[in-house]
Amino acid sequence: GRERVSKGAAAHFLAKLYLQRAQGADFKQYRKADGTIDHSNANAHLGMLYKGNVATDLDSCIYFATQVINSPNYKLAEDYADIFATAKGSYPSENNSEIILAASFGPKLANTRYGMRFQCYMTCNYVRALWGLPNRTWEYGHQNVRMRTNDWGYDVFTDKQSDSRFEKTFLIEYKAMLSEGANDVDYYSYKDPKNGTKQWSADEAAYFNANILPTYNRESWNGRPAVAGERKIGKGDLGLVFLENTKETAIPIDVAKAQPYVLYPRWTKDGNKYYYRRDASDDFKANNVGLEFGIGVAATVKKHIDVNREAINSEYGSRNVAMFRIAETYLIRAEAYGRKGNFASAINDINKVRERAAYKPGENRAEVLARLYPGAEELSSSEKQYPYTVTQNRVSDMRIDATYWDGTSANSIAENYPSSAKTDLQRFVHFIYNELTREMIGELTLYEGIHHAGIQADRIMWHQQMGSTLQNHWPVSDNVNGTQGQTGNGKGAFRPFNTFKPFPQAFMDMLTDESGKLLDETAKAAYQNPGYN
Repeated sequence: GRERVSKGAAAHFLAKLYLQRAQGADFKQYRKADGTIDHSNANAHLGMLYKGNVATDLDSCIYFATQVINSPNYKLAEDYADIFATAKGSYPSENNSEIILAASFGPKLANTRYGMRFQCYMTCNYVRALWGLPNRTWEYGHQNVRMRTNDWGYDVFTDKQSDSRFEKTFLIEYKAMLSEGANDVDYYSYKDPKNGTKQWSADEAAYFNANILPTYNRESWNGRPAVAGERKIGKGDLGLVFLENTKETAIPIDVAKAQPYVLYPRWTKDGNKYYYRRDASDDFKANNVGLEFGIGVAATVKKHIDVNREAINSEYGSRNVAMFRIAETYLIRAEAYGRKGNFASAINDINKVRERAAYKPGENRAEVLARLYPGAEELSSSEKQYPYTVTQNRVSDMRIDATYWDGTSANSIAENYPSSAKTDLQRFVHFIYNELTREMIGELTLYEGIHHAGIQADRIMWHQQMGSTLQNHWPVSDNVNGTQGQTGNGKGAFRPFNTFKPFPQAFMDMLTDESGKLLDETAKAAYQNPGYN
């Protein structure tokens, strides 16, 4: 395993520390002249990030990152999916040379406080007979969604047809399946009396037979026509599928309903009406308002699902969790190069990570990706046929250049930078964290970098609708209920000083000065983080 702190782990950690001090070097301006916190400054939260200014910090970051990158002990995994691979009775990812340091768990610890619970908290509420998933399965995890991404977590993957990390990160397709004892087994045939899946309506069957069936060659489907009143899903078929589209690429409701599975799109349309995250199992009839409701049924992160958990309904897993990966090391060094103005070296490091992420010939795309996701229309005819095997190497499509942060190109606009990012360097820093999001979403390692770079508040305001106060920033749907639903407005009350949390009052009341005297209210106010007095 990779659980012990090694020289490589220490070097990665030091590279990150030197970068974090360099990230805050310019924030001294938001402190008082004597270096103390200026509570009256609107950017006091940035002043809190100042840790000193040492001219060699970026060079030190590059030095230690290079020690890791040049080490024979670490290298990028050839296939991104291998980093998170799991199999019954084994732990194939734990010795992957991509991983520099992992948090250690184990089967014998599975039901103690050391059990790995990511596998529980990041799973969709996928159990439903209508989808051919009447009970929990080993493959899809313990359903108990606590953490899921917002729309930006999907949209940051700006080229889903080239970037394999999207489908290797999110569970966008669930095959109909049963569990029996320690194993998963095939679901019932579509004519089996025990089959409880959704039934075809006459309109759905007619549309499917006329428009989808002629080119739908999934092996399990075997060319069968849809028949009104018969079950839609059977043995080997897809049951629950997610389409993370945009309002501009909204799928017509009749097309969504006629798919050979239950499709949950983000956006559907009916004539000139646009609907946001309506319930597909209810035939898109209910006025679901999204955002505030229905978050349990979503394309969730699959990186931590544990097929070796103690019991099928256990919240405790036994897999190790990667803490440091060499992909992050490359991007740490890239940020340091960029901050020094050496964009050529930064681009080279970024492309090392992105080239690995590209679809390669011989891989199979997810069915929904090859058939329905934006960009599918540009795939070759063979790539749109089961088993959706990739024939075109997408490495060149994944390579980036400096236009990705120039502020005017289509590539730059697609990155959706906050309006506060006005210079090439500012946009470059945001690009690094967009790329880290694409690479490491769901691994709970992004927060510290975004925080220390001083861009956390801007990114929450721009990308996190439930926390943001921005108005008219998101697309508007026709299924709203007062202020609930996709109104286009931020739903939160986040303020920049919230990037730091307040010290609890009970803690403050115990503090003393040098002589042991309890602090008075003025001293407490000076000690408290800015914004909370």
